[in-house]
Amino acid sequence: MSENILEEIVAESYRHEFEQFDNSPEHVFSLKHRFAMKRIFSRYARNVEKNKHSNNKLIYEVRDNNRRLSIKQRLIVAVLIVFLMTMLVGWVIVYVSQNFSGTVHQNYTQLTAVNTDNCPQTIEYKYYLSEIPEDFVVIETTSSPFVEHTVYYNSSTNQTIDIMQSVKTSFRPNYNTEHNDLEEIEINGHDGLYIDFSDSEHYSSLLVWDNDDYIIEIGGDLPKSSIINLAKSTEVLLN
Repeated sequence: MSENILEEIVAESYRHEFEQFDNSPEHVFSLKHRFAMKRIFSRYARNVEKNKHSNNKLIYEVRDNNRRLSIKQRLIVAVLIVFLMTMLVGWVIVYVSQNFSGTVHQNYTQLTAVNTDNCPQTIEYKYYLSEIPEDFVVIETTSSPFVEHTVYYNSSTNQTIDIMQSVKTSFRPNYNTEHNDLEEIEINGHDGLYIDFSDSEHYSSLLVWDNDDYIIEIGGDLPKSSIINLAKSTEVLLN
């Protein structure tokens, strides 16, 4: 048998076999199978729709929760800032009197003069103590265009007395008021403040007042009554 005849026989056999598959009838699924598949696809569609609504609700709730948390976080941050500032600088209270204003911190008070209009901008004339206790002598003086400071000392008792005259606009002292209160007092018709630093072992007092032109401070190792008498003895030094 020739090779060409053999190829034609094999080709014809393949054509005849595959013609049966090409002409086979279309498969029809059973009714039971079609109902089962319909239920499966319906359930799938419902689940997809349900998940879609659930996801939208979840996104909304997450966003809403984030918004609420954001407000809470801002409040917490604000409280923390106030707390930290309090820890750093201490409790701060505004202090106001007739001639002075300032802030009261945890352990000190910073004062400024209230009435600074029409007052001298430099030391134009000086004040001194006209009645000095016995045995006190001048040991230090400091002069500048804005401040006059004199220190008296008693070597036998180791006591000191200070008098300081300041231009109002340069007056910004820090007084230790951690355990000491500011007491309003009148000196020669002018409103001032008194601080008592005394303890069980020695006296220590400070007086400060606005005499309309300058701020005068007198402090020393003396009781309140003695400091008040010294303050009342201040006079202008005539050149």
